[in-house]
Amino acid sequence: MGLEHNTDTAHSPDVAEMRALYRAAEARAARLRFIIEVRNLLDAQPFETAAPEVLSRLADFAGAMQARLVFPPLQGELPVQLAVGQSRSPEGDSILFASEDGADLHLTLVGPSRGRAIDADDRQTLEVVAGQLADACNLERQAAEKQALLGDLERQRSELAALVAQLIQAQEQERQRVALDLHDGSAQLAAGLSYRLQDLAARIGEAHALKPEIDHLAALARHSVADLRAAIADLRPPELDDLGVAAALRTRLDAIDGMEVIADLDAGADRWPASTGIIFYRVAQEAITNVIKHAGARRLIVRLFEDNAGEAHLEVIDDGKGIGEARQPQIQQRGTRLGIVGMRERLALLGGRIEIGTGASGGTCVRAVAPLQQETISA
Repeated sequence: MGLEHNTDTAHSPDVAEMRALYRAAEARAARLRFIIEVRNLLDAQPFETAAPEVLSRLADFAGAMQARLVFPPLQGELPVQLAVGQSRSPEGDSILFASEDGADLHLTLVGPSRGRAIDADDRQTLEVVAGQLADACNLERQAAEKQALLGDLERQRSELAALVAQLIQAQEQERQRVALDLHDGSAQLAAGLSYRLQDLAARIGEAHALKPEIDHLAALARHSVADLRAAIADLRPPELDDLGVAAALRTRLDAIDGMEVIADLDAGADRWPASTGIIFYRVAQEAITNVIKHAGARRLIVRLFEDNAGEAHLEVIDDGKGIGEARQPQIQQRGTRLGIVGMRERLALLGGRIEIGTGASGGTCVRAVAPLQQETISA
């Protein structure tokens, strides 16, 4: 007679064990939901707004009466504490949870000693949430520090722009003073000398032996007067003050003889900040002078415009023999290199740059670029 085996009993699940597994799975899911909800809350709101709500939820999660969060001190400051809830019986309450030593934020949960015990899984969940709080706090502080640094940088830029404007203003005032001194001094003397020589030549008559020499001296005096007047106009052209950089450049180009001049000047440049307009005029002035004196060009093209990125542009292009900054050391003897250094130094005041190279069809191409920014000139 064989032994009977109850297969139903052997293969039937243990109901109690299944229930325990289900409850454990539910608890793990609840912890995971709690962690996700806290993360979403910290992402959706500023830390100062979200932190009290997170502390309240932590207290509910752990069955605590009070949740305290101690922030790490900033340099030179005392630690800051945030607390939610209140201990009803300090004698009968105990610390249910405390962050590990060395954590960025110190989280403490206080509740009844006989309350629900916090198991290892709950403690791990609390550590994760404490880490989320620390990360959010650090991000908030980093954002605040970044904003403060950006504010300092903006203030420094504004101060630099004001200093640049004051420096350029001082330079232009000095130019104006020199121009007035030349006009009232050397130019008047040269003009007087020219008139006296012309008068002397008229009185001595054509037959006098010194007549050719006096005529030559009178011509030299007239050229000196013309050169002085041109220098005075270049030192401080009135159009630059009255109309702006584009109008001043157009006046300068209209006075050029002996070559074809193409001017593509954006009238909007007349509304550029004063320091930008002055420096671009001076750079153009130097480049145009180099073309006239050294290039042997038949055509001159000058462009002045603002691009979509808010940068000012100047282009001076000729079809002459080219200065070849890197290829022709002899330009140092003609003073051109000193002019190039001056152009670079002026643009550096604006945070700009200059490029000098060969044009598409030979000659020289000078390109100057600088950011446009508002300036503040203090009295």
